[in-house]
Amino acid sequence: MPVVACATWVAAVLLALGGCAAPPPTPPEPAPVAMPVEVPPRERACPSCDDQSHELARLRQDLAQREAELRELRTNQRDQVKVLQESTREVERAKVKLRRLATQADAASYIAEVEVALQSLRNAVGAGIPLLGLAEGIVQSTATPFAQGDYGGAMDLAVQAEQLVTVVADERGRRASPVRAAGETTFRVAVPLRVIADSHLRRQPLGTAAVLGVLSKDSLLVAHAHKGSWLRVETADGRMGWVDQKRVGVR
Repeated sequence: MPVVACATWVAAVLLALGGCAAPPPTPPEPAPVAMPVEVPPRERACPSCDDQSHELARLRQDLAQREAELRELRTNQRDQVKVLQESTREVERAKVKLRRLATQADAASYIAEVEVALQSLRNAVGAGIPLLGLAEGIVQSTATPFAQGDYGGAMDLAVQAEQLVTVVADERGRRASPVRAAGETTFRVAVPLRVIADSHLRRQPLGTAAVLGVLSKDSLLVAHAHKGSWLRVETADGRMGWVDQKRVGVR
């Protein structure tokens, strides 16, 4: 066989064999490579934040304790008020019983005590107070039951008069009580003054303090102390409070 023909035959055989052969397998895809995840560094604890947290917890605990104590005090106060009210009722019942069993001497002594208190208060505050006039009329009305031998009834009337005297005395005490302020300077000698323009008598040396009354122009005052531009004064009717020194002058 010629060489060329042999080569041609070999090529044809190889071509035939190559056309029937299975394609080579596809190589597997490479697995994805996991990228490293950056983990943020852990924050360090703040010492001052820890201190604040501890302090806040302590304050909350302290507040809860104070609230518990307050509730207990309120409960105790209510109990004490009930006991006091019951004791007051017992005292009143005992007084009524004593008045019912009062003798002539008991009634006369009690009525005399009320008359003395009434007269002393009238001398201190003067005339013109309606409650004192009413009290005096009630005291005078005790003569009728006393003469009839109703000593308990006479003492009941004297009790009514005594209550009116007590009301007037308490009111006078509140009006005459000094309205002092921290840091005030007291005068060694009281200074007589008069109001030069209508003003307010205030509870404290402040323009926003509560008003105790109105001072009319030419009202007479006596100054006992000062603080800043304010004077602590007493009025002619016994009231005490503070007035701006720009509103007063010499008598």
